[in-house]
Amino acid sequence: MQDVGLVLEGGGMRGTYTAGVLELFMDEGLEIPYVVGSSAGACNGSSYVAKQKKRNYEVLIEYGDHPEYISYKRMFKNGQLFGMDFIFDTLPNRLVPFDYETFSEEKTKFVVCTTDMMTGLPVCYDRFPDKQSLLKVVRASSSLPLIAPSIHYEGRQLMDGGIADPIPFQASIADGNRKHIVILTQTEGYMKRKMKLGWYFARKYRKYPHFVKALLNRHLRYNLQLKKIKEMEERGEAFIIRPKTPLQVGRVERNRDRLHQLYMQGYDESKLLIEDLDRFLQS
Repeated sequence: MQDVGLVLEGGGMRGTYTAGVLELFMDEGLEIPYVVGSSAGACNGSSYVAKQKKRNYEVLIEYGDHPEYISYKRMFKNGQLFGMDFIFDTLPNRLVPFDYETFSEEKTKFVVCTTDMMTGLPVCYDRFPDKQSLLKVVRASSSLPLIAPSIHYEGRQLMDGGIADPIPFQASIADGNRKHIVILTQTEGYMKRKMKLGWYFARKYRKYPHFVKALLNRHLRYNLQLKKIKEMEERGEAFIIRPKTPLQVGRVERNRDRLHQLYMQGYDESKLLIEDLDRFLQS
């Protein structure tokens, strides 16, 4: 399978849908040679590349209601809603070990998109010399404004990849792929609205005016990306997998039953599409 890219949208805990889809891919033995993701998409994609079945389920569902995973008390105390040290250190290094050895031996190209705070532009990484560099870049891609600190890496100050490149299909195109499997975490017809409290973000990140501009224009960028991938789908260049029914899970969710249902929704809905996907890949 050549010239095919797997594009993974973020979306916080909505990414549990993507985790279910990727579990189905692994059960079907579907190995895509190129994977690119932003934010939660990068988190899910790393386990897929490492061929760690059920790992995303353990991280998102079995530990999703852990007090260190999401804490409003910690949010009010030090501005961190998600326990980033817990998610990107304790979980991958101790509780649900990430198999970096298998990851590094795979021929699959894995790309993580972040946002450069100085320029407001996407910066994508595809080389990870060790486990900690990979975890640091994925953490940067998942660091949401106001609820997580930025990450300094290779001379750049980085944050959530979903700001500058929420659906990173352009990276897949730029790397020469002709076909793209795009997994979204919102239903068809969804349009992102202009963010609220824009004035507060502008004040909070006033040292980074280009980053503020990217934040305030994110809805325009996202909706344009949706339009473009729809056009790609009509031309036979993209195969879109997205929730068929409205999600009962938002970006922040701790209810284990709801997360399990969303995971199974991703698994079951993609299973129904597997024959169509095979035809798309063979055409």
